[in-house]
Amino acid sequence: MMTRMKHSMMPGAILAALALSASASAQDFTHAEDGMPWCDTLEIGYAGTVDCALMPGEILLNFTYETGDWESVLTFAQHDPMTGELLDASDPLTIESVISAPALRDINADGSPELFIPYITGNVNTYYYVWQADEDGLYYPSGELGGFGVDAIELRDGLVVTMTRENAATYHETAQLLDADGFVHIYEMRIDAAAGRCTLTDASGIVARGLDASAIITACEAEYAQ
Repeated sequence: MMTRMKHSMMPGAILAALALSASASAQDFTHAEDGMPWCDTLEIGYAGTVDCALMPGEILLNFTYETGDWESVLTFAQHDPMTGELLDASDPLTIESVISAPALRDINADGSPELFIPYITGNVNTYYYVWQADEDGLYYPSGELGGFGVDAIELRDGLVVTMTRENAATYHETAQLLDADGFVHIYEMRIDAAAGRCTLTDASGIVARGLDASAIITACEAEYAQ
């Protein structure tokens, strides 16, 4: 959950954040002065649970991890980069074994990037807490996604489509709609790539979305046809 605070935004952002004064750096909202790097400069494989920052628009996002024996706890804070004012702070988030840092990507083509916070990575799949920005640019939780990575998420006919791998030949495709209230499930499909067979395992949102189940299966099987 996020604790929402009233705030007033100030213009300026990126250049101002890079030029914060020494007195401001004593506050816990800077990134460069106290050695906190930008998340998108960290090398994958070594970026998991490394303290870092992102700045979409005019909000500075700081990610601070406390590492334990089996898992880490993430504190996620949002600041005004001009003044250092704390705008929002999350409850602690549990992070398991991850190899990547938080990332930004606009997955619903609304012009504002969503925030992806990885919380567990397996052999192939990574699972994320997903947050989206409100009209003031502040981020709030919208649900979770799993897949091959943030860059592998596909926007298809207005739907957010992700793929996870079960084994070398079996995959699961999940399609969801992202609206202001979070993710709305549309369908899940099991893909047997070796046989070129696609099976809808959950089609609960297809009718409401005005989609054709047969057309979805046909398009999938055409893609995996031998």
